[in-house]
Amino acid sequence: MQLKALINKILTKKAKGYTTREKTEDYTVSDGQAVLVKRKIVTKHVPPDINAVKALLQLSDIDNGDVDSMTDAQLEVERLRLIGLLKVCDSVSQSQNTEKENNND
Repeated sequence: MQLKALINKILTKKAKGYTTREKTEDYTVSDGQAVLVKRKIVTKHVPPDINAVKALLQLSDIDNGDVDSMTDAQLEVERLRLIGLLKVCDSVSQSQNTEKENNND
């Protein structure tokens, strides 16, 4: 994967927000061996990041004017527009994957 594509993928995820799972394990030493005492898995939601949207706009070739001169309100409107587009793209991608899975059965 090219570096620019990887950066775009990471920034897109950050701009949309995402859910992550965090696992914590507590161990104790018993008879010289580590024994798992407690395992906790927490699901956390990372909210969308306006700075990631701004970075995406700067990296893209979109002619929406100079991003640096946009107000916070304009950036928020653009962020919401891009999130909407990304959701549409995700839903199309998911439906295509579902169709492929159904065709393989």
